[in-house]
Amino acid sequence: MQKPTTSLKLQRLDDVATLRLLEVQERVDFMVIIRLNRGHIKELAEVDAEAEHSLMVRYVKPTMRDHRERLVKRFNEGHEMFFGYKEDGILKGYITLKPFFPGHKHCEIYWLSIRKQYQGQRIGTKLISFVEKLAKRMGFRKIFLYTGKAMDGERKFYGKKGFRFINEFPGYYGFAAGPTTAVLYGKEL
Repeated sequence: MQKPTTSLKLQRLDDVATLRLLEVQERVDFMVIIRLNRGHIKELAEVDAEAEHSLMVRYVKPTMRDHRERLVKRFNEGHEMFFGYKEDGILKGYITLKPFFPGHKHCEIYWLSIRKQYQGQRIGTKLISFVEKLAKRMGFRKIFLYTGKAMDGERKFYGKKGFRFINEFPGYYGFAAGPTTAVLYGKEL
């Protein structure tokens, strides 16, 4: 097994310290976690479509075009670092990290998506573990995430990963119908 390789670079941009991850790869057995970019939008949209997020499928019902447009917008905003779990040449899931969150040295897991057929194979666990290690190396002390209050399976999953419930926010999600309450979870790194 190869050792993980990581390279970080701190730059100053408009007097705001921003972390630029030049290259991150973690190899374990036959899988690799890689940094994703705009060239992966089609694959990312496929992952989101196949993940069947419970609230999205029930209440939003996004098309493949919706998924692609949302991803383009997120890349344009530039607030997230995207990492994908690839195995046998297939992008099976991805996670994003926002290197800022209210508070001193806090960051946020913004999105976690695993293709339905690969859920339950510890891919989410590996991605979260990877992002937690990366965030810690980047100097963050705490990591946070939001999920839907009605998403019981996801809430249990995050609890098993050591995330603790902090608060709930009614009306957080702007769905026209269905549950709109988000819950915030956090964890010390």
